[in-house]
Amino acid sequence: MRNDNLHTDTPGWAGRLMDWLRFVLQLVLLNLLFLTGALAGLGILGIFPSAVATTALLARLRAGDPGDRLISDFVTAYRAQFLHANKVGSLFALAGLLAVLNAATLAQAEGGMQVVLSALAVVVSGALAVSAGAAVVMCSRYRDTVRRTWRSALVLPLASPVMTLSWLVTMAGVAVLFTGVSALLPLVGASLPLLVSGLLIGHRLDTLAGYKAENKTQNDDGAPARRLHPGRQHYLTA
Repeated sequence: MRNDNLHTDTPGWAGRLMDWLRFVLQLVLLNLLFLTGALAGLGILGIFPSAVATTALLARLRAGDPGDRLISDFVTAYRAQFLHANKVGSLFALAGLLAVLNAATLAQAEGGMQVVLSALAVVVSGALAVSAGAAVVMCSRYRDTVRRTWRSALVLPLASPVMTLSWLVTMAGVAVLFTGVSALLPLVGASLPLLVSGLLIGHRLDTLAGYKAENKTQNDDGAPARRLHPGRQHYLTA
């Protein structure tokens, strides 16, 4: 469906160029909103709510319906998600702190033990990074309990190895891009990774939701099958 917020009436390549420029400008605006939200929460308390609010708006942007009130919509989503997102994010903040402490400990290890422990730390850190990204996307799509969100986010990387590998490779590519073109960091340093993360993880969540919807409602013995509740879909205006 054609949306006047994203598409221009200019025909041909000029119209497509205007569409892309508008998309990039909105990406930059969302990046600034993320930074503003992070600072408003004094850094550690603002990062997860900002990431959730930005991811929700990026999903609308990908769908071609960003709306004409990005700032007010961001504020609404940020305030609505502030406490819940921080509760969910507390687990990953703690994991990040432990990873830093673990890195300092590994620096004192010697020989083959250091290599083994370093490799294990890289694998665990990568899985936790994907889980944190999954938690952000889940919070932007569903209103669920903290424990259920933790469980789903932690299981998703293990249950979806292809998605996990794709996420890690893509994030590495984004990091290389930012290293080569450092001017992009203040413009899309947060919004671009969140855009890619929301696309990859969101697609996987949609696939799993479709798979669950197609499952039988009864077991082979005729008893009702126990289906996982994916959480209530929530909206920015809720």
